[in-house]
Amino acid sequence: MINFPTPLPDELLYSIFARYHVNSGNENNRKTLLDLFSNSNVSATTAYSGYLHTLNTHIPGRAIPIVYLLEHHTLIPYYRPFIQEARFNRIFYTLVHSNCQSIYMWLGLPPSGVERPLFLRYCGQCVSADRLKVGVAYWHRSHQLTGVSVCIEHQCYLLDSSIHYAQKGKKHEFIPLESILPENIPLALEGSNKEVDIAQRSIDLLTMTYEPLGLEAVRKHYLYKLQEMGFLTAGGNIRFMDLIPELNSFYGSAYLRNLGSPLDIGSQCTWLHKMLRKPRHATHPLRHILMQYFLDMNTRDLVEKKQYSKANAFGNGPWPCLNKAASHFGSKVIESVRVTRCSDTSKPVGTFQCSCGFIYSRRGPDQSETDIFRVGRIKQLGAEWMEKLNELSLNPALSLREKARRLGVDPGTVKKYLNYSESAKDCSSTNRSIRHKPKRQRKNYGDKRVPYQRVDWKKRDEILAQNIEKAATTLKSKYNRRISRSIIVQKLHCTTMIHTKREKLPLSRAKLEQVIETTEQYHERKRLMG
Repeated sequence: MINFPTPLPDELLYSIFARYHVNSGNENNRKTLLDLFSNSNVSATTAYSGYLHTLNTHIPGRAIPIVYLLEHHTLIPYYRPFIQEARFNRIFYTLVHSNCQSIYMWLGLPPSGVERPLFLRYCGQCVSADRLKVGVAYWHRSHQLTGVSVCIEHQCYLLDSSIHYAQKGKKHEFIPLESILPENIPLALEGSNKEVDIAQRSIDLLTMTYEPLGLEAVRKHYLYKLQEMGFLTAGGNIRFMDLIPELNSFYGSAYLRNLGSPLDIGSQCTWLHKMLRKPRHATHPLRHILMQYFLDMNTRDLVEKKQYSKANAFGNGPWPCLNKAASHFGSKVIESVRVTRCSDTSKPVGTFQCSCGFIYSRRGPDQSETDIFRVGRIKQLGAEWMEKLNELSLNPALSLREKARRLGVDPGTVKKYLNYSESAKDCSSTNRSIRHKPKRQRKNYGDKRVPYQRVDWKKRDEILAQNIEKAATTLKSKYNRRISRSIIVQKLHCTTMIHTKREKLPLSRAKLEQVIETTEQYHERKRLMG
């Protein structure tokens, strides 16, 4: 083989083989396969190719490295960040030394449900530009990515060719783009901004040649961003009932269906559930791109921004003790945090307890590294703090404000606990005994029984319906998330009653349906609130 063509920018390896077939003058494709791979039964795969070691030995002087062909002229880099490293190494070995029939399965594509394009595609404007620049039109690999419907360079829709992506019936043929182009290439319309953005992210993933990122690490990045956006509970569970409608609204249900990635709010096993729960399945790169676009991040963020790796709203421990009276003040000695949910804002609240008895809390999630030194509320001061207070109270040179500064509290708190301390001393000096309140004796009613009071469900239903309307009105005035059924019943602490006594609460259920917001109503409220 003496005339293997020089690969062109963004050219698909299949296209390079097709140009070799034309330049070689071979009468049939079987002879071309023998030239390339010493095997006339190799399939002419469009996205990648096997037996690359054999191909490399046939290229004069081995002038084109195998890794260069894989990185710059196949679609393999597009899949690499989101598959396990051991699996990618097996894929790489197979492509180099064997056929590529099993690669489709190893990439996890069949169970993903995302359909690859039916035909190889091209851009009419790229055809003209390539003919002018290099003298020939060729198949671009960036035009063959699943989910990419526009040409990034010209921002117009791609055109379907007559060549099947899967090469049905022509699995041993390499067909050059020039041979199937019509005389008059139709003009293509301009793509939408969202389609252009999805295409750009897909091509970035193809060209940046990232190493495998690790499925669990990627999942933690997504969870951290979802927490910032309010889609995680205080305990770290995902609010799928809120997240799925937001994604459907963001992209449009029809667009997601066209991409083979529909989201049904009634299902518990969508591709989104599989991606965000503990990773047991491969997820198609297109779905990672959809998720990243929604979260306003990209794959580069997963590599470079270390703060996304935080496992919860308050980062990874240990955390500092913020008791100014303690000798270990500022040292990271607290090993665990208890996370609860704020009843007003639904944001996570972390409670930190030190062995010195000092307990404090703050509302999350943390936004910067310095947030770990922020106290929202002191819940308990502890014995060590009280000892320091008593020590400072013996120094008459210190003002109340100075004592408060050294103890890390306000002057009112110092005065309050000094009064407590003085009261305790007085009680001790006069040997006063603490009089305990006598235990209330249970009255004996004899044989008189208290009659069972039946619940007036009609009245309860009317009151609950009124409370639902009031709660919805209050939430809409200050809540920056969509008002859903779950939020209202949680606010009124009636979740169990609403679900178990459905037939007894018709007014309440009707009122719930009336006051909850659709996604469109929520966006309109946000727009009006500015």
